[in-house]
Order: sequence, then structure tokens, then C-alpha cells
Amino acid sequence: MKLLLAKSLIFLFTASNVIVMTPTVTVVAADLMVYPTRVVMTDRQRTSQVDIINAGASQATYKITMVRKRMTETGDFTEVVTPEKEEKFADEVVKYSPRQVTLLPGGGQTIRIMFKVPPDLDPGEYRSHLQFTKAAPAITALPENEQEEPGVIKMNIVANVGISIPVIARHGDLQARVAIDTKSVTLKPGGEKQQLLSFTMLRSGTRSVYGDVAAYRGEEKVAEGKGFAIYTPNTVRKVAIVVPENSRLRSGDTVRLVFTERDEKKPLTETAVVIP
Repeated sequence: MKLLLAKSLIFLFTASNVIVMTPTVTVVAADLMVYPTRVVMTDRQRTSQVDIINAGASQATYKITMVRKRMTETGDFTEVVTPEKEEKFADEVVKYSPRQVTLLPGGGQTIRIMFKVPPDLDPGEYRSHLQFTKAAPAITALPENEQEEPGVIKMNIVANVGISIPVIARHGDLQARVAIDTKSVTLKPGGEKQQLLSFTMLRSGTRSVYGDVAAYRGEEKVAEGKGFAIYTPNTVRKVAIVVPENSRLRSGDTVRLVFTERDEKKPLTETAVVIP
């Protein structure tokens, strides 16, 4: 589960002898449980659902939108302003309902999602992100006694926080391959007597991959990382996993690096490398 901070607008009032103080910005926790945190649909499985629960202590309204995001090589997301040629977006072929819900504390709602496949749809993987944004007023309170500070306007601005999950629709016979660049492997101090094992994964093919990485020294698992994705059209993902103190690696150790897709038993790729 990844959190998003919505942009807040601060309005400047211009008038004689009136000063606008720096507003107090409050971040409202989403207080929203979402399951699953990733949706994948195919030609054979064209429907899915997402369940949400208001885990907060008060009634809340959530706006549900489909947004476009681009993944960086380090796994961060940025907003898509200008689509690239290879990018395909699920909001063009996916329908969902409802678009807004109001939930009591502990209350839940099911969001139903459908993959609509037009006859002329090009084969490929289409991805957008379903975003849940908690509605909150822009100004929560004004000074109780405005006479205490004449000529001064105070504002308390509340920033909406959202949660987004990827929604993927796959059309056609899609394949993916992954390799680990052995020349990219590095081992550095990670703080608190830990180490950071870093390397680069390379994706090819027509669909994204999502899974877990692990490092083995012989039969001993010395490090692991969960939930690494390489979304199309990206071909590169930089990975860093923590090696705990009791499994410290040394220069010259042979390590087997393994990437296994989620819910699969057989690794998609594995390779052995000597720690430099």
C-alpha cells in the first residue's frame, strides 16, 4: 500500500492593513483499509472487486477516481502529464462503481470493477491507479476571538490524503522475462550494523512483473524484499534489500539472487554472483 498528499491551495487576501499569516497545515490520515492492494484482470477474468473499510473514529466520505501514474526506476510514482507512446492506460477500458462513498466508523463498501474489451483493442497491458481520497474541508477553523489580533487573518488548511492501488487489464497473449544485471551488484553499509545489497533487474516482454526478491548464501537466506514491480513500459528496476547483522556478507561471498512472481512457486529468474 502506497499514501498520496493532495495539493493545497493557499489564497492570499490583499487589502489595506490586512496580513495573512502562514497557515497551519494539517494532514488528515486516510484511516482507510483497502483490499486487495493490486488488481489484475485478463480476457478470461474481466471482473474484480476492491473492499474498503473506514478504520477511523468518525464518518468519512471518500472520492474514488482513476488516475494515471508512471513508475520510476527506483519504484516511486509520478503523475503522467504527457503520455509516452508505449503507455497504455486502464481508465480507457475499465469501468468501476461507485465513484463516491460515505462510511460510518467500521463501515465498508465493495467497489466493483469491470474490464470492457472493445473489438479493436490492441493487445497489451493497460494500467491506471484507483485512488481513494478522503473528503475534508479546506478550512477547519478560524480564531475563536478575531478581536485578539486585529488586522490578521488566520487559516488552518487541511491536506487531503489519498491511497491508490494499481489496476491492470491484460489483453492478448502476454509474456514477460526478467534478468538480473550481475555487474550492478553492490554491497554497502546500511546503518545500525546492517548492509544494503543493491542490484538492477531488467524486464522484457509485453507485460509487467510483480513479486519478491531473495538472496541466498548456499542454502541460507541472507536477505529478502517483498513487492517489487516493473510496470510496462519500464524495462529497469533498481532494487535494494537489507542484509541483517547476523547474516552479514563479505567480499568474495557467492550469493544467489532470486526473483519470484507473487503466487508463483518457480522463480522467474535467478543468478549467482560473487560479491565484489
